[in-house]
Amino acid sequence: MTQQSTHRLHVARRRLNFFRRYVTGNTPWDSGIVPPEITAWITAAQAGGIPPGRALDLGCGTGTTTIYLAEHGWDAVGIDFAPNAIWKARRKARQLDLPGTAHFHSADVSRLGFLSSDPPFNLAIDVGCMHSLAPDQRRRYAAHLARLTRPGTAYLLYAFLPRTGHHGQPIGIDPDGVTALFGPAFTLADHTLGEDVTGPMASGWYTLHRTDHVS
Repeated sequence: MTQQSTHRLHVARRRLNFFRRYVTGNTPWDSGIVPPEITAWITAAQAGGIPPGRALDLGCGTGTTTIYLAEHGWDAVGIDFAPNAIWKARRKARQLDLPGTAHFHSADVSRLGFLSSDPPFNLAIDVGCMHSLAPDQRRRYAAHLARLTRPGTAYLLYAFLPRTGHHGQPIGIDPDGVTALFGPAFTLADHTLGEDVTGPMASGWYTLHRTDHVS
């Protein structure tokens, strides 16, 4: 089996695993609670007179954060490769009268060629998605993020620190890795290290800002 075939098999297995977990409800990350780091950023933006714009929620799950953004006037797009998570997100959004918009796509976050950069996103969020991608997926993810955003865009990232995941697959990223992956299109403005609330796993919150660098 070639390396590419092995990678495709790994991705297919991960997708099936997440599909099954959403079916069974074994989704401890899907708390229905927007992380306080995100609500704090939105509150600060409102206090600073920053108007709602276009937001991208990568690995959106059942749409908790995407819908929160739409409730605060943002035109929000959620992406997740578990189709049943997206079904639930769309159903929740339909039940609400949102001042903004919430659109959802079942897709690989490293293959976002179908998304337009016009208008560009001025907020991007990832709560626990990018850290489980393979190296080649991460590079494509970072390239799409740079393409889809404009200078000044805030990128809020939550990720595990490096460790070995299930089936021996390495996951996670550290501050140096974040800088290396997303620079020079993004600069790391702030980060806070701690532990994941669902278990004793070292993790970090990162705030990055889009620069005016052109690839």
